[in-house]
Amino acid sequence: MKKTTKNGPIRLARRDVLFQGGAGVLGTMIAASTLPGRAGAQTPSADKVIANLKAIKMGDFNPNYANQWAFRIAQTMGYLEDGGIDEFEIILSDEYVPGLVGGSLDIAHGDTSEFLAAGNSSGLPITMISLHRDAEWWIMGVREGIETPDDLRGKTITGGSLAGRNTYVQRQILMKMGLDPDNDVSFVPSSGGSDSRLGAVLNGSIDAASLFPRHRAPLEAAGGKFLFEELVSAPQEAFAVMGGWLEDNADTAQAWLVADIRARQWLIKPENKEQAYQLMLDLGYEIPDSFRALYDVELSQLSHDGGWDSAEDMDAFVATLVETEQLPEGIEWRQFFDLTYLWAAQDALGLERSPPSL
Repeated sequence: MKKTTKNGPIRLARRDVLFQGGAGVLGTMIAASTLPGRAGAQTPSADKVIANLKAIKMGDFNPNYANQWAFRIAQTMGYLEDGGIDEFEIILSDEYVPGLVGGSLDIAHGDTSEFLAAGNSSGLPITMISLHRDAEWWIMGVREGIETPDDLRGKTITGGSLAGRNTYVQRQILMKMGLDPDNDVSFVPSSGGSDSRLGAVLNGSIDAASLFPRHRAPLEAAGGKFLFEELVSAPQEAFAVMGGWLEDNADTAQAWLVADIRARQWLIKPENKEQAYQLMLDLGYEIPDSFRALYDVELSQLSHDGGWDSAEDMDAFVATLVETEQLPEGIEWRQFFDLTYLWAAQDALGLERSPPSL
């Protein structure tokens, strides 16, 4: 299997993610000092936070530029190197939880629900130390000819799996628009991701679907539109480590969080928009012109400080995961979080603690 690619992470199968040592060198290792355009890194305010590990491996599930924007900026701008992390390696795989548990990954970025489910079912100390996204867009895209909610009566809708969160969201949207999701429409399961759902709407096999902001341009070009769109609080993606790793590498966790939050704070400043895009293009990411128009939309979903508003928001989010049977009744999410180092990083950077408590 070829395990290198130009300037970016690659997708590995589960066997490769769990394999360690010798021939098991994973992903594409890029020394921070060799990245293009180190772009004027500054001395961090928390200059005493130095990692005990000089190289870290992070598992990730999504190759999209917007998904990796913040931590790639932390790398490229030298924020990681300022904290003593000289090498940063991204391993792209859907099996980021096994990789984390197996020890081939130091940190993993993934769905909050996946970390909670894995920790609860295994009893292992899977520990989330910060959030990546704290909000999500609830969007229903419809084909040409559907102009109002009433036009959906008797029509078909898909959110992917019938038991998944996307279907749950579409049901909530229907109720917000005054429709009965059980009687006014028919839900149809579909395979593949959101791009497949868009294709089904475009070819007319489905009338409406759960879509994302980037789908607006092709949908409108085909005569369709977003019938509903709303940004809602959803602490949906997190960074996790193993409890034992955190005990042994607290300084690395602290340095990582400081660097990551510094990058987020830089990224959200409008005056840095063009440079932010150019940094990702220099790293080999593909960014269509239509995506560049989504700068504010993409950043509206990103946690600006690694946290989220309140414990109550997580309570509500977990309740939806229980309702859709992604998590069991009675799960106590707090046991899978340790925000000690997040709060310390926020303090060091002059930010309010977010959330203020658990």
